[in-house]
Amino acid sequence: MPNKYEASSIKTISVSSSVLLSLLRHTSEHYPALFSGALLGFEDEKSVDITHAFPYSYPDQYEGGSFKSRSGGQYQKDLLESYKKLGYGVAFQGWFQSTISGNFVTTQLVEGLAQQQLANPNVFILIHNMSSIGQEVALRALRLSSGFMSAYADGKWKSRDLEKNKVSYLNIFEELNLDIQNQALVDLYLSNAPAVKLGESELTSLNLLSNSSSTAQLVESLCSQVDSFNYDQNNFNYYQRQLHKEQSKIQQWKQQRKYDNLERAKNGEKELPTDEWKSIFRLPAEPSRYNNMLLSHSINDLANDALRKCDEELQKSFAINQKLAAD
Repeated sequence: MPNKYEASSIKTISVSSSVLLSLLRHTSEHYPALFSGALLGFEDEKSVDITHAFPYSYPDQYEGGSFKSRSGGQYQKDLLESYKKLGYGVAFQGWFQSTISGNFVTTQLVEGLAQQQLANPNVFILIHNMSSIGQEVALRALRLSSGFMSAYADGKWKSRDLEKNKVSYLNIFEELNLDIQNQALVDLYLSNAPAVKLGESELTSLNLLSNSSSTAQLVESLCSQVDSFNYDQNNFNYYQRQLHKEQSKIQQWKQQRKYDNLERAKNGEKELPTDEWKSIFRLPAEPSRYNNMLLSHSINDLANDALRKCDEELQKSFAINQKLAAD
């Protein structure tokens, strides 16, 4: 593992319209199941161009789980070998992942992305936020930040290490510029997608008009992440209490040793060593802040989306009230 991470200078991701529509169709048709897949294409000095997207044939039980699985790795290898035989020079450039808001920030996804970025700093992940179904197509191109990758390369996640690398839950990722080729064609297709009846819901062919369960999933995910955060934070709080107790004992010991040495000096006796406390007391080891940072980022995204949905519902309520009052 390298001692220093060299950050990528490429900040723009170009995605063909055919790739985007294929990705949206696959993720929306399988909603609420969450899917991921491999992105293939080319890269130059200015941008990464995505020309092909291939979803995995099974949903992710945990977002990003496919990135670290043996079957996922073999799938990507087989894809590249097939294209190589056909004479295409495409290379693996990253993944796409459907998600409910900040749920994508899992150890599996982050570990998989970090390992790929160590080998190729230009690798990224394209996130399709399914909690926005019904209002917009929410896509983000993300890459782990240089600060996070420096901490990852060091393999140290204590508070002082995070401060040294200037990384927190707010800057785990850096967002890249997303350039959709033929964006007008994509917009036209989405706006004219024919509606079809499916039970009591009216959905488009891309399933983009139904968000009946997304809000419930958003709140459920938020509660789950908060529970995990509280468990992790309780462990850290216990460490801090134990550290404070040991530091108090050490301070008392030092005061007593100082007093003893003053008495010995008065009696002309040799002073006792003042650093003997190091062999007597053992400070507790600080737990890793890695999971805490990931959970904090996830909660931040989930809470922001929940607030946004509340704003949308309030706007609808005000509009309905105004209409009723006018009638």
